[in-house]
Amino acid sequence: MDTSLVEQITQLIDSGYCRFRPRPDRPELFDEQSSFVYEQLPGVAVLIGGNGSGTTTAAAYKLARFVLSVQPPPRRDTPFWIVSETFEQVCGVVWQEKLLGMGMIPSCEIDWDGISWLDKKRGWPKAVRLKPWPGRPGKNWILEFKSFAQGERGLQARSIGGFLFSEQFHPDLLIEALRGCREYMFPGSCFAEFTPTDPELCLWVESVIDNPPPGWKVYRLNTECNTAISREWLQIFKASIPREMWDTRLTGALPTWEGAIFETFSRAKHVIPRESIKLSDHGWKFYGGLDWGASREHPFAGVIGARNLEGEWIIFEEYWNNTPQTTMGDHLGAVKRLCERLGIRPLFYADPSRPDCIAQALELGLNVFPVPRTGVRSVLLESIDLVRTLLGGDESGRPRLRITENCRHCIEELRRYRWRRPPRGIWQNVAPPEPVKRDDDTVDALRYMIWGATRELRTGNVVTEQVRPKLRTLPEINDKLEGWFQR
Repeated sequence: MDTSLVEQITQLIDSGYCRFRPRPDRPELFDEQSSFVYEQLPGVAVLIGGNGSGTTTAAAYKLARFVLSVQPPPRRDTPFWIVSETFEQVCGVVWQEKLLGMGMIPSCEIDWDGISWLDKKRGWPKAVRLKPWPGRPGKNWILEFKSFAQGERGLQARSIGGFLFSEQFHPDLLIEALRGCREYMFPGSCFAEFTPTDPELCLWVESVIDNPPPGWKVYRLNTECNTAISREWLQIFKASIPREMWDTRLTGALPTWEGAIFETFSRAKHVIPRESIKLSDHGWKFYGGLDWGASREHPFAGVIGARNLEGEWIIFEEYWNNTPQTTMGDHLGAVKRLCERLGIRPLFYADPSRPDCIAQALELGLNVFPVPRTGVRSVLLESIDLVRTLLGGDESGRPRLRITENCRHCIEELRRYRWRRPPRGIWQNVAPPEPVKRDDDTVDALRYMIWGATRELRTGNVVTEQVRPKLRTLPEINDKLEGWFQR
């Protein structure tokens, strides 16, 4: 018997390619390794997971399956890109540790004479040529290793057969890689994996989660489900990170912004379907908040919500418009029509800086009152604390403020609302806290509304009985649905 053939078979049997098996899905624990590996999507598969959850290993195995058994190479030296933040990561970790070290790409499948080296002494390849598929002479895959530092120009080349992104990246790089797939776009050929630690680079991921393009999907991995890691390491690791970062560092949950003001806000806890509520006479009262704006950077924004006798809130409508050509009268008219469509007459609290806008709103028949002009800073901080308290919930942990999913801007801004970093040289505990004045318009409207309604409840004299709306209706809780609302 040919001893070299026996050696190749032995290598193949002992390789990670043959021995590795993704763990079964446990979506209730945010762990979907099998689905990520085996599903062949027509678009992009994005795997986000905790540190040590197995995202890189799963991606390496998915890549190996694709080039060795799923997709025949269409031509000689069909490129498959592997892209990461640094060459140390892409060559040292993805190649040396996973693809080669774990045997995801068995040695017998590599054309060793066809490797071009980036740093041969360190074992860092620039490109690794694989052997042709059986029955397809002259057609093979070639793995090309690239770094984010090369920028978009470094990802401009002839057409490619697929790509793997490892570590967080700017979406412009992904777009450039997708451009390279224009000739083939094989199912299962485009995927990425990372732990989402950088909030700035998570915005596009959240957009994909909320409104996935056709053929795209986001998967999760849970570090605590990975039996390949040491339990002792896991305990030490958990103890070393702040508790508020556990979801990100252990399950790949999208992080809050650095300096986030509403740290407890989460979609899972605070966002509910709009169709799960009904407007009926149920002992609640309508309120609204308005923030004047007239530009793309600072839009006109408004929210409508309601509070019951126990102090629980539901925010169920928003108005947001950043078209510069739209007049203030148009904005206010749209808000009035929205209220008429809902059959309600809320009491609005608004930014006090534009008395002309308030007067115009009153002329249209809207009940609009400014928050106090004096003590603006104390109103700012007090209103932030009020919203924080409502988001935090009651003694049982149930939040006292929920938002329906149609209020997209309010949801996004609550997540991004954060403190401005103090200038260099000013101590953090001395610099007065101030929110970043960007993408905060619906949150400002929410603050005005919560502050004004709370003030009215406490003093009873913020507005007079004569101008209070007579309607006392709000979303009815459907008792047939599980929990407070259907999810």
